[in-house]
Amino acid sequence: MENNVQTHLTSGQFAKVMGVSKDTLFHYDRLGILSPEFKAENGYRYYSINQIDVFKVISILKELEIPLKEIKEYLNKRSPHELIVLLEKEEAMLNSKIKQLQKMKSIISEKKRITQAATEIISTDIIIEEKNEEFLVVTEADPYTNDKSIYDSMIKHEEYLNIYSIDASHTVGWMRDTKRVLANETFNYDYLFTRVSKKSNYSNFKREKGTYLIAYHTEGYSSVCDTYDRIINYAKDKSIELQGFFYEDVLLDDLSVRGYEEYLIKISVQILTIHASQ
Repeated sequence: MENNVQTHLTSGQFAKVMGVSKDTLFHYDRLGILSPEFKAENGYRYYSINQIDVFKVISILKELEIPLKEIKEYLNKRSPHELIVLLEKEEAMLNSKIKQLQKMKSIISEKKRITQAATEIISTDIIIEEKNEEFLVVTEADPYTNDKSIYDSMIKHEEYLNIYSIDASHTVGWMRDTKRVLANETFNYDYLFTRVSKKSNYSNFKREKGTYLIAYHTEGYSSVCDTYDRIINYAKDKSIELQGFFYEDVLLDDLSVRGYEEYLIKISVQILTIHASQ
């Protein structure tokens, strides 16, 4: 008995080492998943220190949402081969979960960065900014008729991203052809876009490196045309020629403000030239 006490832990000691309650150990014992190595005449239950590793594996399997019944089935037929098969399966599941968690972390980090930057913006300013090239995944937008056409375009874009498992941490943006905007055509979006890594195999559009004119809109989507007009009038006053697309990025959305009318929208368009007289 004295020798056993030196190499074994009581149920209370074992539970403390493993960071669980004694009730958990009793439950595992009743299910036949992990039982004390021996029970003394006085009713004390003793676990071998060698059972610590077994308990750790059981805890990991449980954390992976494997039913206790399946864990018991494995333990009943345990062998080196069965362990390898089980661990390979769970390793693959863990790798998948890690990838998903990394994606979630990337989304959260990017959202935090954008939101922090948005709080420092002076929304009344129109600025000129140098931008590096960006790689985008774009999908065509449905002709604008009402809010439903906007939602339908967004759904199709998200479905496209999901079909090709495109890992994108940026929120979806909108594009309008500059020529159509300058021609004062009926308001319509041409494309939706999502930024991706330069290494992405699914990038189908490149936003060119260059100088961009940038303005911010804070009065909601219903009046977003006012900021387009503000950019166009600014460009005319400064004899600035515009090219390519207008890009809309939502910087503050429902996660940080209440409703569309409080969104902060960034609108940018590339400058072709600034006349020398300016």
